Amino acid sequence: MNPGITFVLAFLLWASKRIYINTLVERFKNRFSEITTYWLTTSLFNVLLAFFVTLICPDVYFLSWGFPVKGFLIFFALSTITAIPGLKELWHFIEPKTEEEKKATEPFRNLSFIEASTLQVISSAFPEELVFRYIFLGLLSLWNPFAGLIAMSIFFGLSHGFSHRERGWGLLISNVLAGMILGLAYLNTRSLLLVMAVHWLGNMIPWAMMKYGRAKKIIAAVTALPLASLFIFRSEVREILEYLAEIYTASGLLWGFGIGLAMLGVIYAGIKLFRRGGKR
Repeated sequence: MNPGITFVLAFLLWASKRIYINTLVERFKNRFSEITTYWLTTSLFNVLLAFFVTLICPDVYFLSWGFPVKGFLIFFALSTITAIPGLKELWHFIEPKTEEEKKATEPFRNLSFIEASTLQVISSAFPEELVFRYIFLGLLSLWNPFAGLIAMSIFFGLSHGFSHRERGWGLLISNVLAGMILGLAYLNTRSLLLVMAVHWLGNMIPWAMMKYGRAKKIIAAVTALPLASLFIFRSEVREILEYLAEIYTASGLLWGFGIGLAMLGVIYAGIKLFRRGGKR
């Protein structure tokens, strides 16, 4: 099937997933906690969607199952830089001051390392990378890689505002930039495992700094170490920049903005309709 048609179909199926998922959550929430059931069901839905997309558009399966260590260090270093616009908001999570902030972060603080690691896998690293990078970016890149990169960066970043209403623009901008780095990492290395690892580690670091407050300076220092890879692996960084310049087109930039904003519009309209239906 044509990648463009497949993309539209996949996006609409994903955007309407709440219809199918809520029924399953209600059925199985007594066996697990409601949050665990929701994320396990979401992950399963995303896996089935990925299989479906691969069956009807096999060209999307261009990924590599390798794990380039140099690439991981470079893209993780770049992802840490993207956190700068949202540092102020992140610090409220790491060091909550008000009673409201402490209450909001308490469930995360009480998690063990295994619990937090598992939660980050099933709620963020696995489902988001499978959908945003493998399915959506993969399909769009078969048409225009740069348009896909821009569209998914915008959609990935700003759509966090729908699920996390408390997020300010600083953190949303960080999310957009992170989406750009994760997308570029996937297109450049074709490694889904790499982008999942970068995503997972990027989410675990703020949690670790909050959980182990006395060691947060050490954690921050260790997190900064991969930045050296940007200088040590200069030739690899240069190749990544050359790849980005190679796929860049002005039309791709415009199409990317248009597609990303259109996707946000569809999700926003769906949320409004869902809420309106719930009030009846």
